[in-house]
Amino acid sequence: MANEKELSGEQSLAIIHQMINQAKSNITDSGLSWLVWGIMLFLASISTYFLINIGSVDLFMAWNIFGVVTIVLLTYDILKPKKKPVRTYVDDLLRIVDLGFMISIFLIIFSINIDAVSPSAGFGFFLMIFAFLMLIKGSAIKSRALIIGAIVNWAGAIAVFVIKNFQFTMLIMAVAVLIGYIIPGLLLRAQYKKNNHILKTNPML
Repeated sequence: MANEKELSGEQSLAIIHQMINQAKSNITDSGLSWLVWGIMLFLASISTYFLINIGSVDLFMAWNIFGVVTIVLLTYDILKPKKKPVRTYVDDLLRIVDLGFMISIFLIIFSINIDAVSPSAGFGFFLMIFAFLMLIKGSAIKSRALIIGAIVNWAGAIAVFVIKNFQFTMLIMAVAVLIGYIIPGLLLRAQYKKNNHILKTNPML
């Protein structure tokens, strides 16, 4: 149309820059999921450690409870009404990573249940998968805490494979999820609240 103006090179670059910044701002993490899963994993690990110490017959009671809660949370997440925000390529890629993570976790659980691997070795594989997720998510949102958590979880996996003692495996698991899940979750949560506060007090940002 005659009234439409062609964009100058500077205007085009400004629009592209704005779109890139918008895409970056979409890759955020409230830290809540890291905290929820981290606390559950930590409590299950510590509980199992004490169950072993008192000679309990049902050593996996805490993990069975964890499994039930996990199924409930995943079912709720699937069934709850979802908003339809603008999705980016990175958002879709991270969803695929989450899917691969869950499939790998269930395969490890399956391998433990059919005695294909020992429980201790199975938890070592859990730590390997946790570390991989932390590295991917930490790199995507530029979280140094998650990347450090990934390193700690890989180190924990090595320790589990070397020590081969289920009681110590639970202690290693507790320490690994504390550093890899809970501490990064607290830091991300604090940053998320800070950013929201800044946006509320400065709506033009």
